[in-house]
Amino acid sequence: MKKYFSILLFIAISFIATSIFSQTDTVINGVRYKKVEEAKQVEQTVATKKKRHIPPVDSTFILKNKKLRYYNNWLTVGGGFNQNLTYKRKIGFAGGLDYNFHIKQHYFQLGTFISGEKFGFYDNYEFHLGYGKRFEDKDIHFAGFAGISYSTGYGKVGDTVYTRPFSQPGIYAQIEGVKKITYDVGAGFTFFVDWNQEQAIFGAKFIVYFSGAYRGKKYADGKNVD
Repeated sequence: MKKYFSILLFIAISFIATSIFSQTDTVINGVRYKKVEEAKQVEQTVATKKKRHIPPVDSTFILKNKKLRYYNNWLTVGGGFNQNLTYKRKIGFAGGLDYNFHIKQHYFQLGTFISGEKFGFYDNYEFHLGYGKRFEDKDIHFAGFAGISYSTGYGKVGDTVYTRPFSQPGIYAQIEGVKKITYDVGAGFTFFVDWNQEQAIFGAKFIVYFSGAYRGKKYADGKNVD
């Protein structure tokens, strides 16, 4: 239990740190990007200048003639390793995908992963839903999520046979970091932990990141005003 507690404590600290430094505005080289707003919105921003700046949900900004959405959804997919702490077996394979979406200024994650002793042999199928925080600029993306999970699969009977079916609710948490190739495409890593009455699993995956930030070009002729 000490091992489980240490892992969950690490995830909790990481999640709190992510919340503190979560996304409040798009910052590039220390400069906040101006959003494409109506004049009325600009006047309201000036009037409330002393208050914490929270951009409108549908706000956009321009980068290299691309119109990009501030609040956006993204998808990650990838594979890596898992360690089953309950069965205390050797390191195995884990793969999965996560769809991350927002409702107003709040981010949620809906995802799944499979795991087992090796690639092609899986004994655990997990689904999760979580709430999280995000930081993003033109070069990096960082996010943390925590929530509930549901796992189903086959437990080990004896030394080698997986024949005992199980279905368990649990808790799930993960953090992810991405280095962007373009503003809306990148690659990075995610670290996760899943716990239920059947087993405790933690692991890491190499992921590919795809964002839905792109909203077209500002100037059709390719003119760049950056």
